[in-house]
Amino acid sequence: MAPFTDLHADAVIPFRIACVAAGLCVGAFAYGVARFTLFRANRRLAHLAAYDGLTGLFNQRQFPRALGSELLRAQRNDQPASLIITDLDHFKLINDEYGHTTGDDVLAAVAHDEVASVRPFDIACRIGGEEFTVILPQTGRDEGLEVAERIRARVALTDHECLPSVTISCGVATFPDDANAIRDLTKRADDAMYAAKSAGRNAVRAWQA
Repeated sequence: MAPFTDLHADAVIPFRIACVAAGLCVGAFAYGVARFTLFRANRRLAHLAAYDGLTGLFNQRQFPRALGSELLRAQRNDQPASLIITDLDHFKLINDEYGHTTGDDVLAAVAHDEVASVRPFDIACRIGGEEFTVILPQTGRDEGLEVAERIRARVALTDHECLPSVTISCGVATFPDDANAIRDLTKRADDAMYAAKSAGRNAVRAWQA
């Protein structure tokens, strides 16, 4: 029996061409798999960089980017935009009494309440341990206060399935009436939130000059 490699002279060139073509196909396939794997890894890294792992909301890094985009859009369209900052009341007591696992469950439940209380195109973020924001495009102060009150009431009145009861304090600031820059608008919404804390907590306040 002739060895496998013994080819008729007329078949040598086609055989070599077939081998090269097969090698190119295998190489292209391997390259495609590698590129797809790299794409998926990069997409996952981008997701981790932008989203909070516990709540699924935009994180502290993504918040100023999202707010900046909305303020630019509001300025371009000559429309208002409002920012709500919320903070859980006495959250440290929940962690101390029930443990951090329960505390995390409470945070996730509050995040769900906030998202359920706003429009699909409003942007909820988690910017601190127990601090959240909601960016409200095309929303003036009065409407912003209504949304903040809706969030506050939902959190306070919802039974979170055996989790401890919790309340939040909310502050509202509006572009461009209260501020026209990211840092200033955030600071004034934060000041309004602390005014709600000072008023007894479980309250909503708008920023006052």
